[in-house]
Order: sequence, then C-alpha cells, then structure tokens
Amino acid sequence: MKKTVAVLSLFLLVLGVCVSGLARTEITFWYAWGGDEGKALVSLVDEFNSSQDDITVRPVFVPIGAGGEKITATLAGKSTPDVITVWDWMVVPLGTSGALLDLDPYLQQAGITEDDYLPKVWEYGSYGGKKFGLPTTLNVYAFMWNKALYKSIGVDPDTPPKDIAQLDSYAEKLTKIDSRGNIRRLGFMPTITHIYFYVFGGRLWDPGTGQITANDPKNVQALEWISSYYTKYNMQKIRTFQATWGDMASPYNPFYRGQLAMQEAGQWELLYIKQFAKPNFEYGVAPFPAPEGGRPKVAYMNGSFWAIPTMSKHPDAAFKFLEWLTAPHQAARFAAELSNIPPKTAALSDPAFKDNMLPNLSVYLDMLQNGYVYSFPMLPIGMFYMDQLNQALAAVQSGRKTAREALDDVQANVEKELKRKGF
Repeated sequence: MKKTVAVLSLFLLVLGVCVSGLARTEITFWYAWGGDEGKALVSLVDEFNSSQDDITVRPVFVPIGAGGEKITATLAGKSTPDVITVWDWMVVPLGTSGALLDLDPYLQQAGITEDDYLPKVWEYGSYGGKKFGLPTTLNVYAFMWNKALYKSIGVDPDTPPKDIAQLDSYAEKLTKIDSRGNIRRLGFMPTITHIYFYVFGGRLWDPGTGQITANDPKNVQALEWISSYYTKYNMQKIRTFQATWGDMASPYNPFYRGQLAMQEAGQWELLYIKQFAKPNFEYGVAPFPAPEGGRPKVAYMNGSFWAIPTMSKHPDAAFKFLEWLTAPHQAARFAAELSNIPPKTAALSDPAFKDNMLPNLSVYLDMLQNGYVYSFPMLPIGMFYMDQLNQALAAVQSGRKTAREALDDVQANVEKELKRKGF
C-alpha cells in the first residue's frame, strides 16, 4: 500500500510539473545585438524566465540591418514575433501603418509615466498621442578631439574650439596633405548633417505646428558650411583617404591612429577607446561648438526601440516582459554593458550603471539632461525624410546641387509625401 501511495504521489508530482510547464505562455523576442551585448541581453531573458512561472521568452538574434528591410517585411505578414527590435526612425512609420501596437493603455495600467524618463524621452517614439515603442537604451553624440594632436599645433589640449570659426581654424591646421596632394590626416569632417542644422539654430520640423522645416535658412547655412569642407579638401580625395581607414571598433579606428583629429562621437566610443586605443591615448569630449547666434549644447539622441507587433499572439505577455526588461535595474545593467545611457532617470543612480561609468560619460549625461535635446522627427514618413536628407547630402557632395537647391527639394518632396500619406 505504501508503495502504491508513493508511486501515485510521484505521478501526481510529475503531472503537476507538466501541467505547470504547459501553462506558461511562450513569446518570441527578436533582439539585434551580437557578441557580449547579445549575451548580456540573453542573460536578462533567462533571468526573467526564472523569475516567474507564467511566461517563457524565446530570444532570437535578428539584426535590424541598415534599412530594416527584413523587419518591415516580417511585420507586413501574418506571422510575427511578439517583441521586436527596430531603429528609432522606424517606430512611428511602422506604428501609424498599423504594424505596431499603441502601448499607452499598457503604460497607463502599469503606472509608467513621463516622470519616470529622462527629458524628451517620453515623446520619443510617439506620434498623435500614441506611443509605439519603448527605447532600449539611448545614444547621444558629442564633439571629441585628440589631445596630442592639439598639442602639436600649439593649442590648449584641454579646451575644445569655442565656436565654428575656431573649429575651422583647428581643422585646417590639423589636416596634413602630402606633396602629391593626397590627404594623410583630416582635421575634421562633418558627417551627421542634421546635427549642424540644430547647432546653427535650425531644425528639421516644428513640433508645435507639425510643419516640415528642411529648408529653414539656418539649415541652409549649416549645409553650406558642411559643403565648404567638401570643396576645400576635395570630396574625391576625402573618399580615397577614408578608404584607408580601419574598422571603427578596432585598433585601426582612424581617430585612435591619428588619421582623424576631431570627430562626432556617440558615447559608445568611450568603450571602444578603452578596448582598442593605446593606454596612453588622450582625448577630450565636449558639446558641439556653435556659430554666433547658434545653439549651445545640442544633444542629438538616437537608438533603437522594443515594440510589440499588432499581429502578436500574446501582447499582454509581451508587455509584461517589456515592463520587466525596461525597469530601472534591468535597464541600468544592459546600458552599462553597451556603454549606452538608460532611458529612465532612476537607472542613472543604480550602482549597476553608476559604478561602471567610463571617463567622460558625465559629459554626455549632462548634455542629455541639461542641453537642447532632439531626435530625428518622429513622423509617419520619417524613413522617407531621412532618405531625402541623405540624397541631398550626396547631391551637395557631388556638386550637382547647392545647399539651397538640395534642401528646397527635400522640403517639397517630404511635404508631398506627407500629403500623399494623408497626414
């Protein structure tokens, strides 16, 4: 009899485990990080799976890609993951097209509000009162310079250019051209065009009116300044020189090797410097220098988002996972691994982030908390707008168009696309 009871008890125990296992809702999570960052994220997923008995998250590594084509194609179908990673400029176009869920009802129910986030982050990824995703971590761009090269031209290595005119002067002194006219070192090369639109006092759109402002006079002035570098140093020779540069995440990064004296740099560069630059490499970080009448401390914020596809079979479980993953402690740990910035204010003081801050990260944090923060316009035609700006830059680089002509074309094309889309 005792043996029968023992066998029955064991059977019931096994049955209970099986039923418990079957009761868990499985959701699929597409993440976009490889290497150590991906391992750190999968570790967090494992922790979530172990922390409760209701949901099992199955992580799948799916890189977003430059244009996000695979993501877009997947979301257009009927079978989608439950949580997906997308670039920031994809969020609103995908959301307004009906491919992503509006997360506001979930956020309200969870008691998550604007006060939980750093300045400007709550509206980031939103359009028309709807929030289509939650930022994974934040990137902010700043101005960076090689201190040894500053010393070589006799300027204070601890002080950045005070304005655009001084930046141009330093760039000229730091640029090296050999006897054949080939570039051996570039003092500076502006590459992220719209940063300078804001630095010069312009902007890409007016959030108050919703109007596109691509050809704002300040934007034209900024693009004319950018194009002066292409003219002065010859775009073809610049490209030939850039072809000699090594991978950015390697010891052959042109900034560490002295091939590029000053650059635009996101805060992840701090981690790359620690990993790949020589131990005695000295550099400075500061907000972008501005022209007279321009904007000081412009902070361009970008990154990726986690979103829930409309076709998710388990949206409630998906949000429960996202709520856990984006909580301050988890956000602090993941951001520290990437040398990124967590979106929630409370995460900044979490020891997992605070105790692992790299030198100069405080400059980026100050820009994000106290500067003029902007992101690429969160518009339904954001992807189209970005492509138009890239085309305008290429046209100016080749000399096919003036800055004014290029931005007038962007203005007309984006307005037309907005109208065509019914916005």
